Amino acid sequence: MKKLNITKVPLSKYEEMEPLGTKRKFWFHDDSDNMKKLFKIGRPNTGENWVEVVVAEICNLLNIPHANYEFAIWNEKEGTITTSFVPKDHRLIHGNELLAKTYKLLDKKITYPIKKDDDNKSYKIREYKLKLVLAIMKAEFLKLPIDYKNDKLHNPIDVFIGYIMLDCLISNQDRHHENWSWIIASPKEIFLSPTYDHASGLGCRESNDEKTERLKTKDKGRMVRHFVTRAKTPFFDNKDKNLKTIEAFKLCADSNKKTAIYWLDKLENLDINKVREIFNKIPKHLISNVSIEFALKILEENKERLLEVKEALSK
Repeated sequence: MKKLNITKVPLSKYEEMEPLGTKRKFWFHDDSDNMKKLFKIGRPNTGENWVEVVVAEICNLLNIPHANYEFAIWNEKEGTITTSFVPKDHRLIHGNELLAKTYKLLDKKITYPIKKDDDNKSYKIREYKLKLVLAIMKAEFLKLPIDYKNDKLHNPIDVFIGYIMLDCLISNQDRHHENWSWIIASPKEIFLSPTYDHASGLGCRESNDEKTERLKTKDKGRMVRHFVTRAKTPFFDNKDKNLKTIEAFKLCADSNKKTAIYWLDKLENLDINKVREIFNKIPKHLISNVSIEFALKILEENKERLLEVKEALSK
């Protein structure tokens, strides 16, 4: 089986580090296709690089609009590159900015904490209400992601709910307020962005020893089945409860049953063996065998949990 390519980014392409986020990264112009791209260095001893590539392929299988990722290396540092999904003369506005504007309109007494004081600040914001984010997604002027084709979905909120299902499927705990956004062309041309930044998913930051132990243990409290139930989102409900990934999807399904069932139908048809084929294309030195088995087990367990939601919705 042909392995995925690793693109070499020339040393000369470095200009300056991108300040947004916590990982080292920089934008550069790729002369091969005349596109603007972001090179991001994965943290050592994690699978942050392979998980971005794998999740992008899972999005293809589920028809979820997403940023594209491929393996890359720059200055002997391994990472990924992704092509900018913001067209020329368009701009990006992140969720924290949208929420700050929304709170200003709704309640003059509440100021949304738009800036992060530390790396964990995005995960401790009780004003980060999922119901409010869903309400924002219902804006009449908001359009589907640019060039996204789907005959069944016509509203951006329907697509965003797909992002929330994806988070649960891959145990992504990183849907903080800078990991979703809108793309603005003009006051009358505003689009939901594709999903991006999934580098915390599929247990990629767990050690190989931890993964091995969880795959082999007979202790129910240590099994992968229990591990996935711990995954939390940065979202809060209206009672200030921090939502787990499955709870976030259930909250979406409460008022968007038809959309939830649509995505769950897509998930039911997802063949895990096709995902294994994706893993088998990754160059061997970039991922361990136990990481592959652990990630596939996470997908298997979360798929089962989500389909239980479908069964409940169908009653």
